[in-house]
Amino acid sequence: MLKKTAAAVTAIFMSISAFTGCSSDNQDKSSEQTDAAAETTAAEASENAVQLNKDWTFGQVAVGGGGFVTGVFSTCEENVYYARTDVGGAYRWDESEQKWKSLNYWVSEADVGFMGISSIAVDPKNAANVYLLAGTEYFSGGKTAVLKSTDYGETFKVIEVTDKIKVHGNGMGRGNGERIAVDPNNSDIIFAAGCSGGMIKSTDAGETWEAVESFPVKSTTNSNGINIIVFDPAAEKDGATQRIYAAVSQKKAEEGNIFVSEDGGATWNPLENAHNDDMPERIKLDSKGNLYIVYSNNEGPWNAMLGGVHKYDIETKTSTVISPDNSPYGDILIDPTDENKMVLVTTQTWKEQPNGAYGDVFYVTSDGGKTWTNILDKMTMSTNGMPWIEDCAIHWCCSLAMNPVNTSEIMVTSGNGIFACDNIWDESPEFYFNSLGIEETVPMDMITMIDYPLVSAALDYDGFVHEDITVPAERHGDKIGSTTSITVAAQNRDYWAKVGGNDSEQLLTYSTDGGKTWTKITNSPESGKVFYNGSVALTADGSRLIWSSEKGYKTYYTEDWGATWTECEGIMGNNLYIMGDAVNSDYVYACGNENFYISSDGGKTFKKNMTVAPRFRRVCVSPTEEGVFYIPCGAGLFKSTDHGETIDFVKGMVNCEAVSLGKAKNEGDPYVLYVYGNPTTEDPKGIYMSEDDGASWVRINDDAHQFGGTGNGGFICGDLNVYGRCYMSTVGLGIVYCDKIEK
Repeated sequence: MLKKTAAAVTAIFMSISAFTGCSSDNQDKSSEQTDAAAETTAAEASENAVQLNKDWTFGQVAVGGGGFVTGVFSTCEENVYYARTDVGGAYRWDESEQKWKSLNYWVSEADVGFMGISSIAVDPKNAANVYLLAGTEYFSGGKTAVLKSTDYGETFKVIEVTDKIKVHGNGMGRGNGERIAVDPNNSDIIFAAGCSGGMIKSTDAGETWEAVESFPVKSTTNSNGINIIVFDPAAEKDGATQRIYAAVSQKKAEEGNIFVSEDGGATWNPLENAHNDDMPERIKLDSKGNLYIVYSNNEGPWNAMLGGVHKYDIETKTSTVISPDNSPYGDILIDPTDENKMVLVTTQTWKEQPNGAYGDVFYVTSDGGKTWTNILDKMTMSTNGMPWIEDCAIHWCCSLAMNPVNTSEIMVTSGNGIFACDNIWDESPEFYFNSLGIEETVPMDMITMIDYPLVSAALDYDGFVHEDITVPAERHGDKIGSTTSITVAAQNRDYWAKVGGNDSEQLLTYSTDGGKTWTKITNSPESGKVFYNGSVALTADGSRLIWSSEKGYKTYYTEDWGATWTECEGIMGNNLYIMGDAVNSDYVYACGNENFYISSDGGKTFKKNMTVAPRFRRVCVSPTEEGVFYIPCGAGLFKSTDHGETIDFVKGMVNCEAVSLGKAKNEGDPYVLYVYGNPTTEDPKGIYMSEDDGASWVRINDDAHQFGGTGNGGFICGDLNVYGRCYMSTVGLGIVYCDKIEK
């Protein structure tokens, strides 16, 4: 019987190009390795003084996927495989939990660029040894590192290589690859390459690296550099692979774009008669050493229009087109049990799929590519219990994997996550979403209210309403895509509003039935101008909607859902964070650009408060106490209890970047204060809580749970219904949560 749910999938998929087989010793000792890995993890934690906070548990609010998964990799060990994302780190399949597990909770805010995983290499002889080539051009000063793990990604050693190469995990061409590879005949030898800087080599399992000066290309005009490294395992001599292929992300270059070394990387030459009119995206080898090269006219993921797949015959040194047309292609699979059978997927094509969405096309062949069958009209698609994916496409496909034990089972990456199929050779293949645990959404806003579900806003996916944070939730209706702000009237919870948009389209929408149905506001605050994004707020009674957009330097309000707009007086600057007092509709607060404003007439007019100059913009209001709010000012935390007439410094917090309130432990206790910052200069930056209104602080997270900081959203959010629970935004790990363990 076919397995259709994530809880039933036997996860032993494998890329044929990487499959050389674990040693029997490794297979027999997998449980011993796990025990040894646990001992190693504990030893390393002790050595590095990592203090794990055993009073708390950590996780990601369940969406069930989301975001661009740029690669998926199987290994020589059953049920062990890995995936990489562009901004959300790497994942490993957890067979016991039947979901993906994040491997990058430990990344600090300073090293948040390591959330961009440019490539993954797994030791073909030992699946516990995994290498992540990590870096993001615009984060962490462009730092690039090889993250080495010998315990299945439970812990990593950071080996910085910035002085040699640089990669950009969220750059153009991020679905190409892989640009790091382990020699299948010698696990100590690893080659890696950058978007710039050329190629490097390690002969001690990644501990040290040196430049491969003989490689002829150091960079490319599209900043994607050397994008593929592939070993031919059959070409072995003296315990190491001699034939290595490397591709460069360029086309119509005089020197070509695919190079081969026959002496273990000592010298390189252009691959004779290789196709040079398009850019190579992926390369696979068959058992005879022939190359199957996937091409597109541009590097992707969104700019490719043409392409093809070429089979390169290693004996005759000739290249033959085998693809069904000249579409851009993402990847190809070769059945290891019958090499005439292949699976091929396009990238950046837009054809109607079974669920009505438009995305890529899948082909199968059983005669080595002489004829292909388009299965788009034959296949089915299932959400697999993830409701938000129902009308989303399988698109931006750039990586395929096949289970060599059961070659009917494949996986494919997409811009929305991983999809799988357990019967690819059947007449009607059944695809289903298989991204449970890969929470790569980018949260921008969050609302928690007493006796109310959790409401969020996110880039790309609008946001979600969670009754239970462990269960994938419904996506907001009236889908506007990237949503920067969402608001719910504190005293009239049927009234909602959210905002997104771009330079060409205003996307501001509201609901009067608690988010069930939505109406777009098309009227611009200024005639002839397109306003978009920014922050929206409703007064407590929902009678007035206030909008500080990214466009212009004025804030506007409306009392008729956008039919007419009026400029708010006394307030300047764009993208200010607006928050209504939760009790008194006359009071509205605004924060941003090192200014703090207060309105006592429901947002019509504001006055600048000269007491504070906040570096961070998310003011926090009390859910039940009128006039009580907190301001994160960077250099400290401030509080007012009288609508801002007086604002006092909260002692014991020298650096505060985000603040929120959560449910008290006992009735009559003050709300729990949650902050992102550090109480003293000696304390590490992190998530802290106070149960006595700031008189004392306790760190919640630990060095193994840093999540890369607060990311794009920049918020902490205490849960007003669950004591000891708080949430934090991230750059690509979705919404993470911390739960206090009851004792």
